[in-house]
Amino acid sequence: MADRLVQLVISKQDVEDVSGCLTEMSSRDWWQVPCGGDDERVTVFISLHKADAQEVIDRLAETLDGRTGWRLYSLATESSLPENTDEDEQERIAQKETAATREDIYADIRADAALTKDYLIMSALATCVAAIGLRSGQVAVVIGAMVIAPLLGPIIAFAFATALGNLALLKISARSLGAGILVSVLVGAVIGQVFPAPQETGLLDYSGVLSLQTVILPLASGAAAALMVASGGTSALIGVMVAAALLPPLAGFGLLIGGQDWSMAMRALASVAVNIVAINLAAQVVFVLKGIRPRRWKSKAHATSVRVSLAISVGLVLLVTLALWGFGHPDFWHN
Repeated sequence: MADRLVQLVISKQDVEDVSGCLTEMSSRDWWQVPCGGDDERVTVFISLHKADAQEVIDRLAETLDGRTGWRLYSLATESSLPENTDEDEQERIAQKETAATREDIYADIRADAALTKDYLIMSALATCVAAIGLRSGQVAVVIGAMVIAPLLGPIIAFAFATALGNLALLKISARSLGAGILVSVLVGAVIGQVFPAPQETGLLDYSGVLSLQTVILPLASGAAAALMVASGGTSALIGVMVAAALLPPLAGFGLLIGGQDWSMAMRALASVAVNIVAINLAAQVVFVLKGIRPRRWKSKAHATSVRVSLAISVGLVLLVTLALWGFGHPDFWHN
């Protein structure tokens, strides 16, 4: 079943080049019609499976790059008839790893990474609920806070932007993530100042050694979130997984700052940093394995993208290494 319809508006001069991009497709799967009363343009319709969409769209975009007046629209279809009865083709599609197109993912991620009032309010409310649960030792309340925490959007957008070396999206996602973290810390600090957390609560004990074993949760959360996004699916449970790795230590950091427990607060902050890095690195690996990369590999712009991606990835690895080393040396937090 074809689940993607590409609509391409081009000038008549480009028809031959576009046709050359589609020679491997059956003539039944693409056709062209005039653009109404416009004698200079035509519309080409291409019916295909999402497993083949990225390759076809990249090929068309590469061919038409630098030309003016063309527009490409990629539309999801609910159903198509007649059904494909070719067993070999069905097997090829079933065996091929499918992913949403880079353009579809970008559109969804860009919207979720926006710095909005609702995002800041939800971050504050989630931290407020989590802080209350942490100081009172109520695990169920902390879990409830994870459900409403809006942390998935900007952190996955950052990983996606790193995989593409997209500076614009990197700045947007970093700004949103930083603002959300700042709001969470401020809310936690205010609550910790007004209602100091009791020392005996185990939920605020970060004295244990942080090791590679403890980063399994953020690694799994980041990989699952990236896999969901790359496949074009959605699940609120993935957002809860990400929040489970970030929200408790983030709210705990604010509470400990408010209570002026600086040593334990720094350990909580290091836990936040390690979890953010682990989620990002795992998500980047999944995006790369799913074939999500810039359209051009050899252009000057893409060379810059590679350098940006590598620099950020190396920086994240160094950051998590420093945090892990610090947890292994308790005296580090007292200096």
